[in-house]
Amino acid sequence: MAHSRDELAEWILGVAAASTDFKQRLDFYVGTHRSPADAALAVRAAVDQFNDLTKLRRTLKPVEIVKPALFLLESIDACLSFGFRDDVLDLIETAMQSLDRLLWQVPVRTARLDDLQKEFSVLHLRAAQLSNHEPITLAQRIFTLRETALGPIATGAPSSYTELLGTTGLAHFRELLEPTFQIVVNQAAPVPRQRRDMQHFMNRRKMLFDWAMLTEDLDEKVAVLIAFARQPAEILNIAGIFDAQQRPMDALVAVRRAHERNPSQELATDLAKRFESQGEASASIPYRWYLFEQSPVIHHYDALIATAAQTNQAKAWSERAMSLAQERAPYLYIDLLLRENRLEAALGAARASGAPLNTWFQLAGLHAESDPHTAIGLYFDCVHFAFKGRLDSSPATPAALLVSAWHLASDATTFQAFNGRLRALFAKEQVPKYIIGQLEAEGIPIERLLR
Repeated sequence: MAHSRDELAEWILGVAAASTDFKQRLDFYVGTHRSPADAALAVRAAVDQFNDLTKLRRTLKPVEIVKPALFLLESIDACLSFGFRDDVLDLIETAMQSLDRLLWQVPVRTARLDDLQKEFSVLHLRAAQLSNHEPITLAQRIFTLRETALGPIATGAPSSYTELLGTTGLAHFRELLEPTFQIVVNQAAPVPRQRRDMQHFMNRRKMLFDWAMLTEDLDEKVAVLIAFARQPAEILNIAGIFDAQQRPMDALVAVRRAHERNPSQELATDLAKRFESQGEASASIPYRWYLFEQSPVIHHYDALIATAAQTNQAKAWSERAMSLAQERAPYLYIDLLLRENRLEAALGAARASGAPLNTWFQLAGLHAESDPHTAIGLYFDCVHFAFKGRLDSSPATPAALLVSAWHLASDATTFQAFNGRLRALFAKEQVPKYIIGQLEAEGIPIERLLR
């Protein structure tokens, strides 16, 4: 059945009355056929209604936010295309702030909700480009928009607005961040803040970092980046910026200050190398000692002593390192004693605190000439250790170890020591037959010795 135009118009108006979204779109598109000002009037009304959503005492569904937000995006974009410029930034910022508050209240976020604010940011930049705002005023608007936000708003600012802000606008943006700069970089005492004030401070802190990535003032850039850096790799990247600018002393100072604030082995290594490359061995020693203290291993010891030798202090630092190793790194302590050929001290330390199988094997070999009786016992100890652990972890096969002990049994005393340990070994361990065969092949009369 056909309907008259009046009936159709009445139906449309009825739908419009029952649907806010439909009515907004109808009012806007009717306005576009009259004048840009009428269209903008409809948009202002829609922005006010969108703002009213934040006052509702119920949790909104995502669609209740997305639909009116998309209408605002489309209609404001159309207003710009129609040539309307007055107060458009105000409309966009009001919508962004309302959306920010709404998103803060939504318990379950969706990707579509998160994308809305990004789309408004793009629209805001377009409006700023078309409106020709004065740089200082624009800087203030961007700063306020980001400072008062509950979530991410205009996260590309100020870098995406660089051309619009120019030198004057960026300078004003920096002025607005000065109190935050003093707190973050110069560690000025912060004033106690309420929760909302703390949120504003954290927003300003983020803006300070974004500004630092943008500024051409290298010293301020590095000062901010150091204040934000938490990992040693970040500090070393900053030092690399100075190095690239042929400013090695500034790089050194940056790393040293970071290490003083939060010591780390990576930073200490870098500092030691920097001082050594400049021929300042004495300045490097504290960092070499820090590295050894944190990780008492042989390569840190060698680096420490090599550096100390350049200042004729190798003996003093060696004694200090030996003392620390004796207390905290007994295996290293034994290795250092062996380096100095202090066999008895090394053997005593091994017996007192234990040692890896390789160390016992080394001790046996070093005692072979000077004290064969002790060496025989050590070779048998190695066999016991090999059986207790994995045989393939031994520096030599059990048969080879026993052969080495056998060759040292050259007189009655040493033969008696060998035979006694051999009997104890076979009484305590289940020696595989293949090992017995290997020993017999080497000329050791196992069966006769064990009778």
